[in-house]
Amino acid sequence: MVASRLTGIKLFNYRNFKKKDLVFCKSHTLLTGKNAVGKTNILEAISFLSPGNGFKKDNVSNIIQSKSLEKGAGLEISFNENNFKQKLNINFNYLDSSWSKLYLLNDKKISQNHLMSLFQIFWFSELDKVFFIKDKQYHRNACNRIICYFDFSLIKALSHFKKLRREKRDIFNKTRDTVWAKSIDIQLLALAKTIIEIKYQFMIDFNNFILKSENFFFKYDLKFELSEYTVHDFIRNFELEIHKETNSLGAYSINSVFDPLKSVFTISHQGTSLDQLSSAQSKLLILSFFLDVATFLKQKKNLITIFLIDEIFDNFDIINLQKVIKYCADNKFQSFFSATDNFTIKDEIKNLDIVNII
Repeated sequence: MVASRLTGIKLFNYRNFKKKDLVFCKSHTLLTGKNAVGKTNILEAISFLSPGNGFKKDNVSNIIQSKSLEKGAGLEISFNENNFKQKLNINFNYLDSSWSKLYLLNDKKISQNHLMSLFQIFWFSELDKVFFIKDKQYHRNACNRIICYFDFSLIKALSHFKKLRREKRDIFNKTRDTVWAKSIDIQLLALAKTIIEIKYQFMIDFNNFILKSENFFFKYDLKFELSEYTVHDFIRNFELEIHKETNSLGAYSINSVFDPLKSVFTISHQGTSLDQLSSAQSKLLILSFFLDVATFLKQKKNLITIFLIDEIFDNFDIINLQKVIKYCADNKFQSFFSATDNFTIKDEIKNLDIVNII
């Protein structure tokens, strides 16, 4: 049986590459080369297998080579899925006065969200580590994205919830119509219940998984913000909060404890919070959490699971790299790493392909 994994990628007018073809012969790939040759750009290209704007969160216009703006840019990603060869094209173009992305699976148009039924992507870099620790919004978004893999219906619920929140703010800024605002509150309450029920179920299932599994990489403690409330209590409190907001015409701010978008989880190590750990410890802790989550989700969905780690040797050594690759191999993940050519791997690592980018 052919393993489900990426087998190659072609880049056209993408970042610093006018044209670049890469074939992935093994399950694990280390991209080496000097600074600014495009290693991170290749990892970013792969990260577009997750809905959104890639792990750099950059504007589409910046992705396209400046000399090729009118031509746009493109990615062609080849992969095996259940013994079938598949091809995914992602085209970046300027259409109808705005930049857009077009997704084609075997030449048939699909939505961004369809990607979540094929792949689950995790990425990690030194910058991601800093954001995960210091930026609450980034932390929440990362956690919400994980739970979307757990239950795909959460994507639409979160998107619709955010849209209604914007509409309600517009009402207060323009019309101050409480009747209209109250009609939106009814919809918000229904969506909040859906969102919290999904998050609560994730909390229960993942907790059970953690209790039964053995974490050999780096120990961490997980605290779910939902654990102090039942679903019923949370929804009741959220309902009271939005009523206060409406009655005050937006002067009252919803308590973040009862905001369905913000209810996620925090991670610590032996009672020490992430921001108090050393750089190496915090990196190991966050990566360990992602690896466990990926294992849990793969057992549930069995999607092609991919890890992207930029500058793998920052705070890491060859022993930790071997541990990461072994974990990925044992759980049938595919991994991609980058490193400057200042690092040399003397010991052979099984099933690792080293590709020099020039």
